[in-house]
Parts: sequence; C-alpha cells; structure tokens
Amino acid sequence: MRKLICLGDSLTFGLRVPHSQAWPRRVSRETGLEVQNLGISGDTTGGMLARLQNLAATVGYHGTAENMPVLLIMGGSNDIFYAGTDTGAKANIGAMIHQAMAAHMLPVVGIPLPIAAEDAPSGWGKIADFYRAADQIAAYSQWLKDFCTAFGVQYVDFRQDFLKPDGTVRRELFADGLHPNGEGHALMAKRLIDAGVLA
Repeated sequence: MRKLICLGDSLTFGLRVPHSQAWPRRVSRETGLEVQNLGISGDTTGGMLARLQNLAATVGYHGTAENMPVLLIMGGSNDIFYAGTDTGAKANIGAMIHQAMAAHMLPVVGIPLPIAAEDAPSGWGKIADFYRAADQIAAYSQWLKDFCTAFGVQYVDFRQDFLKPDGTVRRELFADGLHPNGEGHALMAKRLIDAGVLA
C-alpha cells in the first residue's frame, strides 16, 4: 500500500480547522493509507524545496513503482502574497518535481485554491493586495496544469470545487477568504481520493 506525503503550506496544514478535519487526515481515515502531513502555515515554495531536500535523504525508497510513496506538492500562494510574483514558485515547483523523482517518490501537484479577496483578514491587507493576488493565483494555477500536462506529471485540481460555474468563488467554503473550512477540506479529500493517484 502506498504512503502519501503532503508537502505544502497552510492549505495542507489545515489552518482554521481542527486537525481531524484537515484534508490529509480525512484521506487517511477514508482510505487507510499512511499519510504524513508536512504542511507548514506561511511557508513558501522555497521553504518547501529546502524541506524536500532533507526528506529525500530519508525516504530512500527502492521498491516497485506501484508502491513508491506519493508526494503531493501544493504551494505558491504565499510566494505571490509575499513577493507579488509567481516566478520563484514556478522554478521551485519544477525543482521539487525532479527531486521527488530522483528520490523514487511519485510527484503529484496540487492545484491551489482560489481566494475570496473580499473576505480576507483585513489586517493582512497591509502585506498583500489580495484582489491582485487572486488574479495571479488563477494564472499560476493554469500554468501548473499546463506544466504538468507538458511533462506528464499528475495533478489534482483542488481549485475547481471552490468555483461556481460562472467562475466566481464559493465563499461559503472558506473560513476567512483564504483558508478552507471543514466543508472545503472534505471536498479536497474527496477530490484527491477520486483522482485515482493513490491507487
């Protein structure tokens, strides 16, 4: 049976919900898989890349391809919030995918969620323009899908469940405009399980 390692930021950690409701924990309960949640709130893809280098040295898997650990990589939103650009995130995601392959892990990219800028914590507006960031995250998410398609990397589009048919954000699925609530995490868990990447 595969092991699932989830490398990410607060969307993976489960900020704003009890740990039992975070999507990695839900996936573990519903599938019986061993799931390691390596989400750190506020982390960037640069931090994730550094942590992956240490992780790769300890995983050392050399079994069959069918049983190699799945590494779910999802990040980039904080890069955009902090720096106003996705340039670093694109480079770091590419590096993480290749490092995972070299460490005999199966990389799967998680497409990050949209944001409901109007509901974002008001104090955080001093460090980020969330309305501008919402458009940047949308473009970055499309780039991730294009990148994965071009290079044959599997991805899970968590984003799609948080958008209405007209493209507007389902604000009721967020705790604060940026982080999903319990219902949102349940949808993320279902999306990952249904994607078939854990089989």
